[in-house]
Amino acid sequence: MTRAPQPVLTVRTGPVQRTFSAGRDVIVGSDMAADLRIAHPLVGRAHLLLRFEQGNWIAIDNNSPNGIFVDGRRVPLVDIHDGLTVNLARPDGPRVAFEVGHHQGIVGLIPETDRIPAAEPPPPSPPGCR
Repeated sequence: MTRAPQPVLTVRTGPVQRTFSAGRDVIVGSDMAADLRIAHPLVGRAHLLLRFEQGNWIAIDNNSPNGIFVDGRRVPLVDIHDGLTVNLARPDGPRVAFEVGHHQGIVGLIPETDRIPAAEPPPPSPPGCR
């Protein structure tokens, strides 16, 4: 039996766009070693964690002091769907947009970099609260 391919995740912020395959967590933040760097004074070094889990991509606030926002509301995590946008640090902060499974080019393994320590994920939310 063949497993269905896991969807790639394309992440855009401003003019920068990166596509990631499932396999390891992706760090979005202000640190030079982040997988996707956002140079903004309110964005933490490892602000946002993107993870492929149980067949879906999720975005997790990585214990940042300023949080992540969806539709103006601060959330600890959110299921990523095609077209989702989140703002970092405040409701009108840097915008990150997602596309799931639409990349047409070659997606390889993410090159190894010095890892930024990721915070432990928050406890699971009750069903329907993501």
